[in-house]
Amino acid sequence: MKDNIVTLATLTFEKAQLVKSILEAEDVECFLENINLIQGAISTGVKINIQEVDFEKAMVLFDAIRESDFEKSHHYEETGEELKILVPIDFSEYSQKAIDVAYDWLATSRGELVLFHAYYSPINAGLPFSDSFVYDINSDEISFELKEESENKLEDIKQKITKKIVSENRSNIKIVTETRRGIAEHEIISFSNQYKPSLIVMGTRGADKKTVDLIGSVTAEIIENAKVPVLAIPENFNYTNIEELKKIGFLSVFGEPDYLALEKLSSMVNTLDVDITCAHITNTKDKETDEVKMKGLVDHINKSDLKDKVQCKLIENEDFWVGVESFVQMDQIQLLSFTTFKRNLISRLLNPSVAKKMLFHSTTPLLVFHA
Repeated sequence: MKDNIVTLATLTFEKAQLVKSILEAEDVECFLENINLIQGAISTGVKINIQEVDFEKAMVLFDAIRESDFEKSHHYEETGEELKILVPIDFSEYSQKAIDVAYDWLATSRGELVLFHAYYSPINAGLPFSDSFVYDINSDEISFELKEESENKLEDIKQKITKKIVSENRSNIKIVTETRRGIAEHEIISFSNQYKPSLIVMGTRGADKKTVDLIGSVTAEIIENAKVPVLAIPENFNYTNIEELKKIGFLSVFGEPDYLALEKLSSMVNTLDVDITCAHITNTKDKETDEVKMKGLVDHINKSDLKDKVQCKLIENEDFWVGVESFVQMDQIQLLSFTTFKRNLISRLLNPSVAKKMLFHSTTPLLVFHA
């Protein structure tokens, strides 16, 4: 049976050629329609047609390039040693909690807070008509309405925070907003690569609550692929103010990236009154070897600026999760941090079995560094 044809988008000839080349490079077959054969370069209603079975893949690719290639991006200036915190939001209560944490963190220092929202709407996705698809003339209008709605909501939040900045005389905080069209996780990563924030702060559940995972699918995607530290705030985290954050735990697997992450962590929280405890979960079989590795880590820390900022401990338990739970409970850890370079560690943290989803994970924020 012949595949149905879908019109992915209707663009100018130049833009259609660009999209066509990108799609074909990713093995998505497509062809252009309505080209002015006499003056092709000035065609304005060129359709990009693809097979229906390729639509989902094509939309992901198209959304990934639309904003960066077709629309003018804001210019963000370098802020030197100041903090730059990116907060992706979906206007849920979990987003507000992330905003509160980011704002309070900046209040102890100085820097820029970027409120980011990605909205999704299909562009010229087409409506079924017989054995083919036809262009939906309302799609661009719908897309514009979604963009306008998102921008208005972001502006409302910005105004509320601005009033708070003024009332608290926080001249050290700058706030800006950014709206992008596309799939949330793709747009967040793309913008982060452009903006280069010091930290991404986001909630672990979205407004749709469609996932029952420990960490929402979007947040997990950002943790996995972002090039900067990501602070994930759980929906049940009982947050009051940043000053009550006193105990930070760091899970070490004795790799070189751990040293760098500890230095980065110490630098990030130097304006906060916190204690950092570096722990490694070991078992009977590996204990002797891990004791030697822990001694090496302690020696490294004692020779660095971290000497008076970080304490280390080895926790023995045959069950990794019970060991982590013990660490969090006994040391009263309020924020748990680790690096992603050890794939088995992050996979255990982000994708545990149902039986081993420990209670503390629903209330303990995770700060993830990347090797």
